[in-house]
Amino acid sequence: MRKIFLLVSLFCFSVLLFSQSRKITSAEIRWKAYKTLKTESMSHFGTVKLKSGNLTFNGNELTGGSFVIDMNTVDAEDMNGNPKQKKFLENHLKSDDFFDTEKFPVAVFQIKSVKKIPDKNNRFQIGGILTIKGISKNILFPATVVESNGAIIITSAQFTFNRKHFGLKYNIFEDMLISDEVEMNVKIMVQ
Repeated sequence: MRKIFLLVSLFCFSVLLFSQSRKITSAEIRWKAYKTLKTESMSHFGTVKLKSGNLTFNGNELTGGSFVIDMNTVDAEDMNGNPKQKKFLENHLKSDDFFDTEKFPVAVFQIKSVKKIPDKNNRFQIGGILTIKGISKNILFPATVVESNGAIIITSAQFTFNRKHFGLKYNIFEDMLISDEVEMNVKIMVQ
């Protein structure tokens, strides 16, 4: 019994010794949404900023982490040429019609699994729990994990989530004109 306790203790110590949490030093989170016709002329796109985040590594191998997204920073870049319409759209997205940032100022993503895709391109399948407006759903997306000049850069492939699964619904008539799928791209760097 004592040997088992010693082995378990040694295992736990080695996991703690080699597992380390690193603070995210920069992030780019991009979004794109469409009307139901899904044409470029009927889309909106932009960014949202990271509030905080940490990733967990075993050596240089990504094993987990979480990050918090500040939903009050939603930026509709496609409207930069029309400041009045830009402000209207951003306020509309922050309102209780969509993200309701007064009640739910942040969204959270927690990494629960990281699986290597068997190729030579440093690609991984990242799975986790996305929480928007207090609603949590599992999502899965491919990403590359690359080390460069002492930094580790994680870049997702484009992935989508269904906005309605997170309660992002507008009034019944206008909601029918908006595609359910929201496209995302994420690039994160840790030092």
